[in-house]
Amino acid sequence: MPFHTIPKDIKAKIPVLHHKQGFNVKEICGLLGIEKSLVYRTLRYHCVFGTSYNPHAGKAGRRRALSHGDLKFIVALLTHRHCIYLDEILKRLYDECRTLVSLATLLTALHHLQYSCKVVSARALERNDLLRSAFMNTIANIVTNLYMLMFTDEAARNKKMSARTKGWSLVGDRCVQRRCFSRGERLSILPVLTLDGIITYDIIPGSVTLVQFLRFLCELVVSTTVYLSIFQYLIWHIDSAFKSLSRSPKRPRFGQLQHPSL
Repeated sequence: MPFHTIPKDIKAKIPVLHHKQGFNVKEICGLLGIEKSLVYRTLRYHCVFGTSYNPHAGKAGRRRALSHGDLKFIVALLTHRHCIYLDEILKRLYDECRTLVSLATLLTALHHLQYSCKVVSARALERNDLLRSAFMNTIANIVTNLYMLMFTDEAARNKKMSARTKGWSLVGDRCVQRRCFSRGERLSILPVLTLDGIITYDIIPGSVTLVQFLRFLCELVVSTTVYLSIFQYLIWHIDSAFKSLSRSPKRPRFGQLQHPSL
């Protein structure tokens, strides 16, 4: 193992073991699991400089092109603008910090800073987190039971829904897949999702209009909700009746009946 990769705390133990505790070089190598050359060099540094290493030795490797201040500037720039181009980062780095580096150096620095290129998750600029929190509190006050919540959303399907934009093929060959170029008929799906799953749905040709959505609410959602409420009410009463019968004392059989005078 190279000398500069050995931790300083291990090097600091070598003079203590040799001068104060009286261990020889071979015993020190067996205790610390190091080589003899490392022990001799550390003892020489301790005799000359008073430390277990050479304080005047320079750091190994090439000097860093980006300083600590440059890295902090890059992090602040990415925090402010997530979708900035690499060329813009290089230009801002030169204009603000007078640091000129290559694109490969910038990519290596971003890799060491734990940054990666990924798909952007869009979020509406008009979104107000305070109003959203107030709306959630209002819903929590209105809805006393989670089974009262129902969610619906429109989904559409056509012949090109299963078409993928990326695929795999050998190097030098095109990735060809035979599929429909025409969209075909559009079908809209309106499901209603609750804690019990999808309770009802409707498939409508084309896009959903306001009249069709209101008809869907009146004919399917309201009626299904009423039927489910009646069903849950009956299940609750039947369950309560069975529990009351199980808790009541058992009646004696006909052969076990006795006359009161006996």
